[in-house]
This record gives sequence, C-alpha cells and structure tokens, in this order.
Amino acid sequence: MEQQHSGALGFREADTHGQPVAPEADGAEPAGTPRSWPAPNPFIVALWLLCAAMIAGGASALLNNPMSVSMGDRATFDYLVFAFAPQGISGGIAVLIALLFWHAWTWQRRRGWNRR
Repeated sequence: MEQQHSGALGFREADTHGQPVAPEADGAEPAGTPRSWPAPNPFIVALWLLCAAMIAGGASALLNNPMSVSMGDRATFDYLVFAFAPQGISGGIAVLIALLFWHAWTWQRRRGWNRR
C-alpha cells in the first residue's frame, strides 16, 4: 500500500475508517458555507484602541485646552494633561507604527514569502 507524501514532513491525513484523505480535500469547505475568519487577537485590538485613545486624547488636550494654564501652588489635572499631551501623541504614533510593522510581518508570514 503505497501512499504519496504531502507536505515537507510526509504526514497524511486519514478519515475515521483509516483511509487516506485526498490532498485537495484538506481544508476544503463546502461550497454553500461562507468562509469563517479567525478571531482577532484581543491584545492587538486593545493596542489599537489604546493607540487611538492616546492620539485623540493628546490632540484634544492640545487643541481644546487654553494656553493660559496657570501654575499655582500645585499642579492641576488640566495642567498635567496639557503638559503630557505631546508625549501621548508621540507614544500613540509609536504604537501605531509598531502595530503596522506587526501586521505586515504576520501578513507576510501567512502568505509564505518563502514558499517553494
């Protein structure tokens, strides 16, 4: 009983009766069913939300806060938000760039740029 090997490791799939499954049937979905998408990584979703909040919050603090924030005896919350708004925007842009690189890397890995 000679079987052709599929894949780099030579494994073959078998059905419940021990018969080898045809290679074209691997991963094939019935024609009437819609393709299901994999669930997104919740940590990446949280990072996208954090990135959007940092950029939007920093820009909002810079645009809506008056420039006449006075420093009294102690720092007020409004002054601290206004003072750290540029760092929030910069951090949000850094997270945005990192996420774009991560998505490009995972997309490239999924597409298999080194497939033969």
